[in-house]
Amino acid sequence: MLKIMIVEDDLDLLHGLRFLLQAYNCKICPISDADEIVKTTGLLQPDLILLDIKLEHGNGLEICAELKNSRLKNIPVYIMSGLPDVENKSYEAGADYFFAKPFDTKSLLSKIRTLERH
Repeated sequence: MLKIMIVEDDLDLLHGLRFLLQAYNCKICPISDADEIVKTTGLLQPDLILLDIKLEHGNGLEICAELKNSRLKNIPVYIMSGLPDVENKSYEAGADYFFAKPFDTKSLLSKIRTLERH
């Protein structure tokens, strides 16, 4: 069972992703506040982080870069955003994958299946 941390301040999307991924038999760690993501990630050791860029108390690109420059660098980070022109910036920050919102849930599940096999 994969443990997935979802960092998203849009509560409707957060709950939708939580419901979808729990149905896919994943353990979900939802976070809507960016203040303590690195600390929480260190404690929970998720298998994957789904991270929004635009957060109420933080910037997902900065958080991704911080994670990738820490002892947590091996945890895959998939960035999600509806902002234009941020895909390249996401990869520059260290993201392992980028999903443009709105994204197809089939592509998300496919990417998670690939991660699960490794």
